[in-house]
Amino acid sequence: MPVAHINVLQGHSKETLKKVIHDVSMAMADILSAPKDRLEVWVTEIDPDLWGVEGEPASEVMKTKPRGQVEMPYVEMVLMEGRPLEQHHKIITTITDILVQHLGTDRGRIRVHIANCKPDNWGIGGTAAAILRKAEIEARAKAGA
Repeated sequence: MPVAHINVLQGHSKETLKKVIHDVSMAMADILSAPKDRLEVWVTEIDPDLWGVEGEPASEVMKTKPRGQVEMPYVEMVLMEGRPLEQHHKIITTITDILVQHLGTDRGRIRVHIANCKPDNWGIGGTAAAILRKAEIEARAKAGA
């Protein structure tokens, strides 16, 4: 279920963005103990003419400042509620580290927002996650009996 949507300025190479997707996915799997087949990571590139910084389009600001001081990668994560705060803090730090490493952005410009979601408010294939979770737990209990 964990998802991460990463917004960046256009202009990074596809290879760089693929590395971001890979490393963020691996961090989510490791830190959140989430199965890889349930993870989603999306990167959206924003046209620098349509990204405002200091009241101007980023394309204009980048004429006088380096990209790493202009771009503000924004990561929106959705996690099922109930995870320990330590996981939240570690994933925020690790995703920030990954973006600094691959994008060259100043650390202080990176933003990570975690939105906690109640299982009754998250649908999977038209069914609330709370219902699916209950069915999975019951199936595991039967299999172990």
